[in-house]
This record gives sequence, structure tokens and C-alpha cells, in this order.
Amino acid sequence: MQQGSKFFTIIAVLVVGVMLQIMLVFADQRETPAKTAVAFSKAYFGLDPAMVKYLCSAFTTNEEGDVVGDYLSRVADDAKVVGFDRNYMRSRLYSVHTEIISQNDTEVEVRIHAERKRNINPIFTVVGRLFSIGETYSVDETLKLVKEDGRWKVCGRAFSLSV
Repeated sequence: MQQGSKFFTIIAVLVVGVMLQIMLVFADQRETPAKTAVAFSKAYFGLDPAMVKYLCSAFTTNEEGDVVGDYLSRVADDAKVVGFDRNYMRSRLYSVHTEIISQNDTEVEVRIHAERKRNINPIFTVVGRLFSIGETYSVDETLKLVKEDGRWKVCGRAFSLSV
């Protein structure tokens, strides 16, 4: 085999590899109901007010007011009762698994199963997980998602949020 032919083969393999990597990155960016359910769950247990962007309009336009704000206030009150601030109540999800229970063009039920640990401090959480320190809680919930404005949104009963 000639030197030029080896060089061409190496360059062709590199170009194909880079193109494949780019295609896979774009394919991974596609929004799916399972990804939305996981993102919402992480925001919910992380007490992130941005969880509202994953909720359907029934949560954000109901007569009860600010559902997310009310939930975060309840959590802050619960934390205050035990002598801490709201951040003490945050959790991080691990070993997250999803399963599509039912699906059509506009509605999906996603079962999410995970483990959660208290996330007082990211380092504490990692050390606690490595050395089995602290309580681990099981999360097993079925979330209903609806397609709203071309995006999947969590609707209905979602953990302790409800319309």
C-alpha cells in the first residue's frame, strides 16, 4: 500500500468519525417525554424554581395561584420546623430509570424510578454516596406528560404538586 493511500484512509476514517459524532450529538438533543420527566424530577427534588418550565399550562394558569411557589414555601416551612433553611431539603437523583407506560401523539405516561439522597452540599452528596453515609430514598412515580406548543410538559399529579 502506498503512503498516500494510507494517509487518505486515515483522513477518511477521521472525517467519518467526526461526522458521526456530530450526528449523534444532534440526535441526543431531541426532546423526548422521558428526558422531560427526568429533567422535571431533578428540578423538583433539587427545589429549583425553574421546574415551572416543565409544567403544563394547567399548573401555571390555575385559580390556586403559584403552584411551584406554594410548594417551595411549604418545603421552606417544613425545613424551618426542623431548624434548617430550604436548601437542607434538596435532594439529588441517582440511578434514574424511565419506562413508557402508555403513549399516543399528545399524551404519555412515564414511570420514573430513582434513588435520591439529600443534597446539602454537592461534595457531601458525593461522599455520602461513595461511603454509604446518609439515608437513600426510593422514588417511584408515574408522570403524565402532554404535548403543549410542540413540547412535552408534565401535567396532572406530579409528586406532591397537583392541579
